Parts: sequence; structure tokens; C-alpha cells
Amino acid sequence: MPAFDAESSRRTTSMHIRLYCFPHAGGTGKLFRSWQDQLQPGIEVCAVEYSGHGTRINEPLLDTVEQIAESIIEEIRHCRSGSFALLGHSMGSLVAFETCHLLAEQRLPMPSLLIVCGHRAPRVPRSSAAVHDAPDAEFLTHLRELGATPPEVFGTPDLLELMLPILRSDFRVCETYQPPNRPPLSVPIAAYGGLRDTDTSKEALLAWGEETTGRCTVRMFPGDHFFIGDSAGNVVLPLKRDLLEAVAAEQHSH
Repeated sequence: MPAFDAESSRRTTSMHIRLYCFPHAGGTGKLFRSWQDQLQPGIEVCAVEYSGHGTRINEPLLDTVEQIAESIIEEIRHCRSGSFALLGHSMGSLVAFETCHLLAEQRLPMPSLLIVCGHRAPRVPRSSAAVHDAPDAEFLTHLRELGATPPEVFGTPDLLELMLPILRSDFRVCETYQPPNRPPLSVPIAAYGGLRDTDTSKEALLAWGEETTGRCTVRMFPGDHFFIGDSAGNVVLPLKRDLLEAVAAEQHSH
């Protein structure tokens, strides 16, 4: 099964920027499907589906950010044509970040822009204790506070039983991630956050600037940790502007 949700992509010859979108813990590519119409023309949304999630539910869950990035890299390698960018939300920010480093290590074409949403820079310590191995009640309380898990999951025992191992695995992936010492990326970074996100402060987003030798832009939007879902309309236009500016700057430098 491919890593990308084909239904969320519209491949036409007029598109010149491919935007790979990496979802949050427990999330699927469905989150980004509505973005395509708002971003047209010129930008193709490719929603990433992690192994063990969504349309790939029958595949094994992966244990580390690095493994997830490795599982995706071949798709990007074979799909590339023209300019592209990586965007991640929450857990997806770490996966997109590692994917970017993996592209650099393999001397493959690099994205014009890395967009990280709702996650502190990787070298900023967590502001709260890890929860991936917490008792169910405590773990579920944390999920409700984040607001990213659909309410129907909590009210449907069978669905909750299905989702809990996936969510715990994803949280473990994030909470045990330790970025290695290596040179910063040369790719510019745009870091987006929610004004009411108690999990990711503006200061934690500003620290993404340490991960690149290029420009780092920080934007804050109405909403909490799940601002890209609740306030997608506020995000899409600045995102489109950031993408087009990054691609134009890259082309000008060449």
C-alpha cells in the first residue's frame, strides 16, 4: 500500500509544487483532503499515510521517527518532479524533519520549504511529563486536552480499543525521539502554532531557527493544538504565500 492517500491528490500538468503533508499522532491523511481546493492552482496536496494507520491499518506500526521517515522516503524519491515541500502537524513535524535530513544524507533533491505545525523544536525539552505509558484514564485525559482525537472515539468502546494501541505507539515514537548531533538543514523552515496551544509556545517554535541555516518564519494562528483542523481557513492562505515565496527564492538563487 502506498504511503500517500491517492484520493487527496489531484495530479495535473498545471501543478508545479507538491506538498507532502504528515499527520499528527493517531491521525490520517484525511485531515488534509479539504486543503486541495483551497490551495489550487499550482499546489498538489499529497497526504502521507503512516504504516498501521488509516488505509494502511493492516501494516505494522513503526517504532521510531527514523523508521517512519525511512518508510516514506522511497515514495518521495520516485514521485519527485519539480518543486516540493514537506508539512507536518505535531508528530508529523518530527517525521517531516527527519525525512528532510534523510533526503540530505542521501543527496536527493531537497524541499523548497519545511513547514512544522504544533510542535516545539526537537532540542527544546518537553514542558510536561511523557504520557505514552500512563494509565488509560490519564492518557485519555491528555488526548481530550489536546483536542486532536475525534469525540466519537471516546464514546465508542470498540473504536477506542482499536485506536489506543496506535495512539500509544505514536506518543512513544514522539516522546522517545532524540535528534542526533548533525549540521542544520539548509532548507528554510516555517513554524506554525496555535495561540491557545498550551503544549507548544511561540518560544518553542522560534527554536526551530536553530535547525536551519536558512530563514525561519514563525506564524501564530487562532486555536489550540489542533488549530490546523479547526482553523484551516486561516492557515491555508499564509501557507500558500510561504510556499510560493520559498519556491521563488529557490529559483532565483539558481
